[in-house]
Amino acid sequence: MLAALLLSSGLVHAAGVPSITFTPEVWKFGAITQGARVQMTVVVTNRSRTPAIVTFVSTCSCLTVEPLNRVIAAGGEASFALGYDSTDDTGNTAKAYIVRTDLPGEQRLSYILRGTVRAEHPASAPAGAWTRQDSSESAAAQPQITAASGQPPNAVAAISYYYTPGCRSCEEFLSTEVPRLEEKLGIKIDIRRKDVLDPALYEELSSFAVSQGQGLRAIPALRIGTTLLQGDQEIRAKLAEVLTSSVPPAPAAAAVPAPLSDRLAVLPVVAAGLLDGLNPCAFTTLIFLLASLALAGRGRREVLVIGAMFSLAVFLTYLGIGFGLFAALRAASAVAVVSVLLRWALVILLFVFAGMSVYDYALIRGGRPTEMLLQLPSALKRQIHTSIRTRVRTAALVGSSLVLGFLVSVFEFACTAQVYLPTLAYLARVHRQFDAVGLLVLYNLCFIAPLLVVFGGSYYGVSSTRITTFFQAHMGKVKLGLAFVFAGLAVFTLVG
Repeated sequence: MLAALLLSSGLVHAAGVPSITFTPEVWKFGAITQGARVQMTVVVTNRSRTPAIVTFVSTCSCLTVEPLNRVIAAGGEASFALGYDSTDDTGNTAKAYIVRTDLPGEQRLSYILRGTVRAEHPASAPAGAWTRQDSSESAAAQPQITAASGQPPNAVAAISYYYTPGCRSCEEFLSTEVPRLEEKLGIKIDIRRKDVLDPALYEELSSFAVSQGQGLRAIPALRIGTTLLQGDQEIRAKLAEVLTSSVPPAPAAAAVPAPLSDRLAVLPVVAAGLLDGLNPCAFTTLIFLLASLALAGRGRREVLVIGAMFSLAVFLTYLGIGFGLFAALRAASAVAVVSVLLRWALVILLFVFAGMSVYDYALIRGGRPTEMLLQLPSALKRQIHTSIRTRVRTAALVGSSLVLGFLVSVFEFACTAQVYLPTLAYLARVHRQFDAVGLLVLYNLCFIAPLLVVFGGSYYGVSSTRITTFFQAHMGKVKLGLAFVFAGLAVFTLVG
């Protein structure tokens, strides 16, 4: 690369002495640690017989110069303070300033700096290896990035980007900032990379800058239409605005309707939550809790506080369990094969539960509710009743109610999971995760709604006996409702 820089500059002449010379001829900054900033003063001598305007143009944001240009008298000299920031470089490094003059035959020169940048952690290789590409190779190598919608955008912005290969800030801009703008603005940016060390491309850029009344003052430079942005800072600050004003907006794409299962998801979720809250294995526990509170001599206000804390604990416990299981099911559904297996397993399980619920309905109608298939095992019922008897008499009203709600939720999960797990598996298939999480919260609010209604009724004087009688009269309907919910979830899973 260094040889190419020298050959492309006006420093090497076939014959004769150059009109513009530099002291030192090359800036050799030696070996420095990555991140170091070094400075050097170069003396430019004008050996011609006429005054010359000499301008230094940085080819990288890592290079600085002060001042940018000077008028040097015939036979005179002038100093320029150069600076180099090695933050983005490692290993053997060669950079170049483009030096412009108004002398015939020496309008474009190059001033070279080179040295070694030692990485702070030399055991590891540099993060990226930059390879020099001409403009045609670079354009072909660019990834075809589409807009945020995932569809190829209709609006295309053609941009010419003049830079020096190896400029890391330039490469970072091309690989990071350009895709970000494509996604943000919903357009396709067609970047044409142009190496300003190529004399023809340099002249192309310089002529365009002059035609725009600017003159070439900084590299990288970016051209879009008749607009020219110069320098990394100006490009980053103004490109989005230029793109917005230069590129016509793409026609609005027709909205793609959400899958049927997404649009109707709220219906089975609300029904499942309410019916699960009325599930015999959950509701009978609630009735036992009310009876135990009455036997413990708790007043109506105490029952209301216990009920509120108990319901809060149930809500938070089930919500926490739900989030954990939902995340696991969502991750599993992301794998194509697993997603298909889960889908069909869920459909089969839901239809089985629907059939079992219909069977339980028949048992209730036949006067044999104790023989239901979907109910808590006797051992768990005894554990729940023991926990309730122990904690309804404690003096720590709020804390005991929260602990009781947590314990009952955990014990009941063996039964309520018959509704909860299929619902979670169904929610994991809802396409928009934000909607699925909202539905999960809605399910748990519906689940505790019967608890709140019962505790509220108890506060207003409704006895546990009356609540028990009402529930027993409608228990069959709850089972039949659960059968419809299971079947509905199965259907929505099939068509989703």
